[in-house]
Amino acid sequence: MSLSQVTAANLDTGTVAAADRPQREAMLRQAVDEMVGVTFFGPMLKMAHNSALKGKYGHGGRGEEMFQAQLDMELARRVGRGMKNGLSESIYQRYVKRVSA
Repeated sequence: MSLSQVTAANLDTGTVAAADRPQREAMLRQAVDEMVGVTFFGPMLKMAHNSALKGKYGHGGRGEEMFQAQLDMELARRVGRGMKNGLSESIYQRYVKRVSA
């Protein structure tokens, strides 16, 4: 899933247009947090899964192999939403200024 798909999925134009200002800002905040999570934590999870440090136990077999990318994407989105940092705050503030202007 690309960044534009993440943002497009969370900021559907019909939904945003019908929402009042606090709801729009909450939707924007969620989209920005998820975008930062997918951008930074997604590649880190992928690198961790591709590392040579695999043990004998704790693997999900073929099902894990098939759905690992989806799980990684969901984990990255959730981490992005749960973690408040300066980068996501800066991006959010820039979008709020752009929308308000």
